[in-house]
Amino acid sequence: MKNMFHLIADCSYAFEKLIDEEASASNSVMPAHQLISRFTMACITSAGFGVDSETMGEGYKTNPFTKAGEMVFTKSKKDTFKTYFRMTWPGIFYFFRQHRFPTTLMDMFYDFMTSVFEARNHKPTSRNDFVDFILGFKEKEFITGETLSSPKSPVEKTSVEVTDEFLVANCLIFFLAGFETSATTSSYTLYELAKHPEAQNKLLKEIDDYLERTGNKIHYESIAELPYLQACVDEALRLYPVLGVSVREVVEEVSLGSVRLDKGVLIHIPTYSLQRDAKYFPEPEKYRPERFLGEEKQKIIPHTYMPFGDGPRLCIGMRFARMQMTAGLITLLKKYRVELAPGTPTEPDWDPLTALLPSPKKPLNLKFIVREGWENRVFVKPENCKNCKS
Repeated sequence: MKNMFHLIADCSYAFEKLIDEEASASNSVMPAHQLISRFTMACITSAGFGVDSETMGEGYKTNPFTKAGEMVFTKSKKDTFKTYFRMTWPGIFYFFRQHRFPTTLMDMFYDFMTSVFEARNHKPTSRNDFVDFILGFKEKEFITGETLSSPKSPVEKTSVEVTDEFLVANCLIFFLAGFETSATTSSYTLYELAKHPEAQNKLLKEIDDYLERTGNKIHYESIAELPYLQACVDEALRLYPVLGVSVREVVEEVSLGSVRLDKGVLIHIPTYSLQRDAKYFPEPEKYRPERFLGEEKQKIIPHTYMPFGDGPRLCIGMRFARMQMTAGLITLLKKYRVELAPGTPTEPDWDPLTALLPSPKKPLNLKFIVREGWENRVFVKPENCKNCKS
């Protein structure tokens, strides 16, 4: 991940310019999600696939990557029904040869990714992106690992053939999970900071101090050096988990006390409800980043906070998400502070048609206010930066 960070930093320099352009064009009032999703999509295509998606350019609305994202995260009764049907009866769903994603998206992404593989001769390069990582599997032809079963069972080995279909499927999940979830979480973080100026002021000072120490440069180490920023994101993830319900299948019969779970049973874990339960989080509706700092963080009961999942199925994109969310929030907040725009509700009114990710019925518009002394916090860019032309 550290080797990818220079690609995230390059996208941050372009994002710095995009924020100013959009703030000027919209009289400094706009939904944060729309702005940040353009940045996270640029990050995922650059650090993931070695491609400049140009989603931060003028033609982003007709950009094929933007269109691909819209295909998956569209709001319709049909898509909502399919999502819940698949979560509840996956066997029936796939028996009738249904697909979670549109076939046009699958075909487009397959053609795109195979062209990337061919351009690299199906071998890793020196770019150190996600494609290089998975092309390392191609050289082995098979991936061998341990099966997921009960800790008490003997360890068994299993192998999966590395085909183009296997590689493309992993790239598609990386793309979809990488840009939208990070954009959603970042926008809710800004939304809560706009409602809580005390927390925002504390975060702004932390960012200012960090940039003063580094000479206005961002590094991979910023994730560890900005604990309050991470706490602000963690608290937003508690209130607005990316997936309100996580689904897992029992792979081996097990008993939990007096409850027996048979093999094949689907378990629906209510992440949203767990993370807003007063039994585990006092004043659960209150945004308080301090929950995730120092001794208070140590008091969190295991398995009551799991926005990225838990156990061996923990989200593999967690570290990448942290990287781009940290870079994006630093880029925005070093120059702007945020407030709720007139008419923006203090609590989201959830749209029931969004089955995958929590989405409000109306955009959560924020007002972007230029901070004093921002000229002293302009990024210092490297000479070889691709996105630093004015």
